[in-house]
Amino acid sequence: MLPEALRGWESYREWLEADPEFQGRIAFARLLPKRPPERTPPHGPFAGVLEALGLVPFRHQQEALDRVAEGQNLVMAYSTAAGKSLVFQAPVLKAALEGETSLLLFPTKALAHDQLKRLRAMAEALGIQGVYPYDGDTPAATRRKAREEGRVLLSNPDMLHFGLLPRHGEWAPFLARLRYLVLDELHAYRGVFGTHVALVLFRLLRLARHYGADPQVIAASATIGNAREHAENLTGLPFVELQEEVARSERELLVLLPKPLDRRGERRRSPLLEAAYLARALAEGGLRALVFANARKSAELIARYAAHPAVRPYRAGYTARERHRLEEALKEGTVRVLVSTSALELGVDIGELDAVVLVGYPGSVSAFWQRAGRAGRGERRALVVYIPREDPLDEYFLHRPELLLQTPPEVAVADPKNPVLCPLHLHAAAWEIPLLREEVRCREALAELQEKDGRFYTPRRRPHREISLRGLGATFTLRGPEGEVLGYLDERQAYWEAHPGAIYLHGGESYLVRNVDPARREVWLLPALEDYYTEPRAETDLEVLSGEPVGQGVYVGKVVIRERVVGYVKKRFFTGSVLEEVPLELPEISFPTEALWFHPLEAVPPHQIPGGIHALEHAMIGLLPLFVLAERQDIGGISYPFYPRPLPSGQGPTIFIYDGYPGGVGYARAAAQRFAEWVRATFELLKGCPCEEGCPRCVLSPKCGNGNQYLDKKAALRLAEALAWQLAWGLDGTPRRITN
Repeated sequence: MLPEALRGWESYREWLEADPEFQGRIAFARLLPKRPPERTPPHGPFAGVLEALGLVPFRHQQEALDRVAEGQNLVMAYSTAAGKSLVFQAPVLKAALEGETSLLLFPTKALAHDQLKRLRAMAEALGIQGVYPYDGDTPAATRRKAREEGRVLLSNPDMLHFGLLPRHGEWAPFLARLRYLVLDELHAYRGVFGTHVALVLFRLLRLARHYGADPQVIAASATIGNAREHAENLTGLPFVELQEEVARSERELLVLLPKPLDRRGERRRSPLLEAAYLARALAEGGLRALVFANARKSAELIARYAAHPAVRPYRAGYTARERHRLEEALKEGTVRVLVSTSALELGVDIGELDAVVLVGYPGSVSAFWQRAGRAGRGERRALVVYIPREDPLDEYFLHRPELLLQTPPEVAVADPKNPVLCPLHLHAAAWEIPLLREEVRCREALAELQEKDGRFYTPRRRPHREISLRGLGATFTLRGPEGEVLGYLDERQAYWEAHPGAIYLHGGESYLVRNVDPARREVWLLPALEDYYTEPRAETDLEVLSGEPVGQGVYVGKVVIRERVVGYVKKRFFTGSVLEEVPLELPEISFPTEALWFHPLEAVPPHQIPGGIHALEHAMIGLLPLFVLAERQDIGGISYPFYPRPLPSGQGPTIFIYDGYPGGVGYARAAAQRFAEWVRATFELLKGCPCEEGCPRCVLSPKCGNGNQYLDKKAALRLAEALAWQLAWGLDGTPRRITN
């Protein structure tokens, strides 16, 4: 059954292809059947709560509640709209009735407030008081009530780190009765943020035990390849994992090729323009939709190009008030389409959607289906449209769209022994309560911690303030012409996106960066009438500190990255043509991290090596999210025809691929363990791409600091072929099996 707005049409595909703008460009179509869940009468210790609320659980929900009743730590790796929330709501409400407390952690404030409304309504029906939010937006009076009267607390890791753990004495009664710890959207705790969260949870659990509690953990995750392992890695506790795939309605999956600009189809319309036309068609057709873009600037440009009052951008960096206003406008129908980054990938309630559009592969199969699952939560058939970009991953799936349905989800990575982040949190933990030797989880912390009578103390006065759970460096505030707060950027984003002379896109409008004040961490903006946007140019240098072989021909080790934005280019709206390149003098940003590196076989003449390894580096980075659950923007690379310093692996042309966050978060090491498969996929991409000189589908990178200059696709293909052959057969000629 289609939405009422499409009465008379047999399918979304038929409706789209009736529009000349989209006719004949659907490259793949598949109707995904519904898989409705089955209900079962409630039983067990939580049946009373469910019956009092008039709720009949689904079979998979009851199975999960049975595991909770057995006292096991549970992680649910369920598909979207499978009803994960009920599995922690019922136990939490029962614990509150019995005088015990629960702490529910969400990755964002928006998710916590969304859950707060539902949980409070359920609590009131049961006569329960004491359900409180506790985050940066909570007024002081409410925070005091939460400490004194709270039985159920909804918060986020940031507030736990800054507000609760440093003042744990005030929270002693709450912590002493802590029965459940709920971790919602567990898959969001990956990479650098996940590493921080793991260390915050270590501190929370040791304080709870100090006050006599031993909380049971209930975790909810989208489908990832290692849900149990990831939950255990984050908490240090054993878990049982349950999986379930649910689809309440049919969904049409369509792959829409951007409009060709030449007869052979080698040049196509910008995917951003394609998405803008589709967003406008959805809005004018009376449908409610989300359009997902993979970058903040892309979301702003799509909304701008759509030029429709019912199409608005939505992303992180907006103020909480602005985001809430947009969410409500979508629910009410005054806005029909929101163009979002991953900010709406998580389960904020924005009502039932008719369609989801994905502009480009989001970096992982897990994220693809998490975004696609935002539509189809009711009885009506829903639409999912995937618009491939000119990008290696998109090219890979464009020619293999069935793999979107067949590829297993990736694994999530977090490293609680991270040599940079772990010591910071151990200082905070020692400030909270002195550490025992067995609690010092990374030897790097021993250099500064002070031991006395078998306990470790920190000499730092306020170690919590030295830790930022999100982003890199200090937070910059964006201010409009009247000094009003428009949003926030971390230090690296400020230098890359809001440098002097930059055009900053916000809310579909253009602003010129008037002034950057590093001392006050402020960026002042003025309305701009220019018909262009800007992209930065940067230089990167890498220094190897140590390294070890991980597999045949690949090394992993500690490195230092030094980055500097050296200029920017002005690009015209719609066409993306370059108007001017402007030099800049900005401060250098440096940080330690982890990298993998290897020496490609010199299978091309020396003069082709620089362009060949540069192109091979780009192609490999583009495909990395196929093998590791990494955000593409969190990965960096640099290639050297001859590395200017000694290396434990020897000399020769060298390609480095590194984690883009201080200390590293495990991406490079995890990728090195699948090096042979990764190289083979890169070779197949380069061989299969129809372009002659290289294109965004294979070797051009949106992150390239020098604007994709000096790339040689043909040389990269020969280098990849030689490397794949070496890895397949080994240096001794012995065949090796490569899993596709």
